[in-house]
Amino acid sequence: MRVYDPERDFPEVYKLCKQFYISDDKLLALRDGMSKEIVAGLGRDTNARSSVACLLSYVQNMPTGRERGRFLALEMWPTNCRIMLVKFSSEKDIYMSSKCVVVPHTVAGARGTELFDFLADNIAIFVKEKKVEKDNLPMGIAFAFRLNKLSLDVGLLMAWTKGYGAKGAIGKDVVLLLRTALAKHSEISVNLNAIINQAAGSLMALAWSLPETKVGLIIGTVTNCAYVEQVSECELFDGDNESPLMIINTEWGAFGNNGHMDNIRGEFDKIIDAESNNPGMRSYEKCICTLYLGELVRRVIVRLMQEGAIFKGYNMEYMMIQWKMEMKSLIAIESDPPGVYVKAQEVMDKFRMRNCAERDLAALRYICETVSARSARLVSAGLAAIVNRMNYSHVVVAVDGGIYRLHPTYHKTLNKFALDLIYPDNSFEIVVAEDSPGVGAAIVAGLAVSLSEVTRTFSIS
Repeated sequence: MRVYDPERDFPEVYKLCKQFYISDDKLLALRDGMSKEIVAGLGRDTNARSSVACLLSYVQNMPTGRERGRFLALEMWPTNCRIMLVKFSSEKDIYMSSKCVVVPHTVAGARGTELFDFLADNIAIFVKEKKVEKDNLPMGIAFAFRLNKLSLDVGLLMAWTKGYGAKGAIGKDVVLLLRTALAKHSEISVNLNAIINQAAGSLMALAWSLPETKVGLIIGTVTNCAYVEQVSECELFDGDNESPLMIINTEWGAFGNNGHMDNIRGEFDKIIDAESNNPGMRSYEKCICTLYLGELVRRVIVRLMQEGAIFKGYNMEYMMIQWKMEMKSLIAIESDPPGVYVKAQEVMDKFRMRNCAERDLAALRYICETVSARSARLVSAGLAAIVNRMNYSHVVVAVDGGIYRLHPTYHKTLNKFALDLIYPDNSFEIVVAEDSPGVGAAIVAGLAVSLSEVTRTFSIS
């Protein structure tokens, strides 16, 4: 088995990939920059100029693990939705029944009222199937799109992701839109009383069984982080300060919009940013998330092929297709054992490049490793900033997202560099969130009811 030295065996590749390397000093500066932006985001007078918005979730109570009852949840994702009935019956037992609903393009592209009518129709069908249509169960929404929360049950839609054309809903309260649609179904009774984002949902879902959970981390098609803050630090909060905590939705994907990422982003990052549908925005996210990582690798390969450094003589037609290199291909390439390039060749077969030289496949793997490792290091800086800020002796981080779950080495890189960046008195443990954000939304809906009254569907045992 030959061991390749990138600097010696494919120097052109090594040189081009240097732009993805982050020195320890730069990583430390990123951590400190994230910390400063979080402080600014929490401040009343500084929030507007911070690239980390630190949005209030209005979730101020953590689960005790003793919650019992039945709750409904709706998960809204970019491509589909899931309606859930969640039952908490013991400290370790969560029963969940769910139904996935694919949102047709005709509905996603229609007016906002049509989208929410479609969702309400499916919720009505679901609760009837589960025979809970008259029980007025608490219901929470786990929302994967950007929200401006004004209270626990008021969330203004800031923007859809690609694929949604329901522009009439932007700026409107998502909960009110769905309540209005549900009101057309007089035969059902649902207590829709909470909305949270994906990261907060993952945090709450894991906190039910692991009380030390204080962070929700998303690393997938998007990246975001939610964490538990002291309410006294939340200057934009004008509500009840009797509850000492507040889950903050950082919206950290925009970190770097004001310059903190300038010495990290290389020429390929800048090209992708310029060609995106939101140039100059979401700088941190574009260096981390699955969609962009595959495109970065593809563009590096194209440049090297044009220079004759790798895959010399192969037809570039398929490799020239924008966004064709997907994250699952990077994961496959890096999943080969050392010195083995079976999966790497299978990926290249899809690009009509067969029987590639081992050296070229080794170079391909090196490119993927470099781009993926930079993503993990960037996340480590943000996570360390959060852990240091909370200053607990130990916290559990609930993580969700395909890249962390499926990538063979991402978790090791993230843990290693985050450990180097946290303060000596702090520690953390990353746990994959097995329960979906919808479970967290169900918990929040139940907690909202328990704060106002003890009901038949929610009690503390």
